Amino acid sequence: MKRLALLLLVTAVLCSDCGGGGTGGSPAAGNYKITREVMDTIVTITVVADEGSRDSAEAAVRKAFDAIYEVDRLMSAYREEGEVSEINRDAFDRPVKVSDLTFNAIKRSVEISRETDGAFDITVGPLVRPWRAAEEAGTLPAEETIKATLKKVGGADNILLNEEEKTVRFLVEGMRIDLGGIAKGIAVDRAVEVLRAEGIKGAVVDAGGDLAATGRDKDGVKWVVGVRNFFRRKGHIERLALEDKAVATSGDYERFYEIDGVRYSHIIDPRTGLPVQGAASVSVIAPDCATADALATAAGVLGPSRAMALVEDGRMFAGCEILFASYTHGFPDHLAPAAE
Repeated sequence: MKRLALLLLVTAVLCSDCGGGGTGGSPAAGNYKITREVMDTIVTITVVADEGSRDSAEAAVRKAFDAIYEVDRLMSAYREEGEVSEINRDAFDRPVKVSDLTFNAIKRSVEISRETDGAFDITVGPLVRPWRAAEEAGTLPAEETIKATLKKVGGADNILLNEEEKTVRFLVEGMRIDLGGIAKGIAVDRAVEVLRAEGIKGAVVDAGGDLAATGRDKDGVKWVVGVRNFFRRKGHIERLALEDKAVATSGDYERFYEIDGVRYSHIIDPRTGLPVQGAASVSVIAPDCATADALATAAGVLGPSRAMALVEDGRMFAGCEILFASYTHGFPDHLAPAAE
């Protein structure tokens, strides 16, 4: 099913009074939940366990969190000892050897960048600086500044990956990568893999809104998440029943730049250097959370028609659904991007 709607998906697990119409779970089963702060967000792992399996369930959850910590350690651009930080320091001067996990994350990101015509780009980081500076100064960045910064952006063309050696090399000086648009999704997927390997039959991993549901809940029905209108910020207008599916949301409803009284999205179009217009929030339902995470960002950049075309072509994003919430605001003429 492919869906386009003016809604915001809020990944809050609700009571399971609707969903897959399951045959019913064990009457002794319950939801066992642990919450921790990691990757600059609140991560909650909920698993189904009966009284006799609580100890093993707790051990499985601890291992799942260890997998999340590993992703954070390797991929955070803010950890000096991490692999992404080493890449950003040295990859223009020499090939940087990284773990399989980091290499595959970058490779996947480059593939998605190509598939989305550059709408998703892990090298967009340098463009954030002039917009942050503009917000502090209260004046829009100069056109010359944006153009100069764009020369350091372009992940699909300017990142050289050696599959055999697992090395990363930059072809442009001053480039930086930031896996923030996909790392949480990867961490959620890794946690789910661990839980399944540990024998957990039903679980939800929620990393600040990037969420994956595996199996069914304690009552034997699909996990249910609520959809609400973010303009009202209360009340659910739709419920989604998920089994072996993931959801991620990207938008400017909470994070944005405010310059001279005008609010601009914090999501920068890597192709123009300008904040995206129109989509306050984009939510994606996908088979895995990394895909949902990256596609949510790309869809916000591309806009509804182009984003839906990616889903409908049946290639990389087959099986995905996209939900949009939008509003419009204008740019000054000298910074106005071309219409879609």
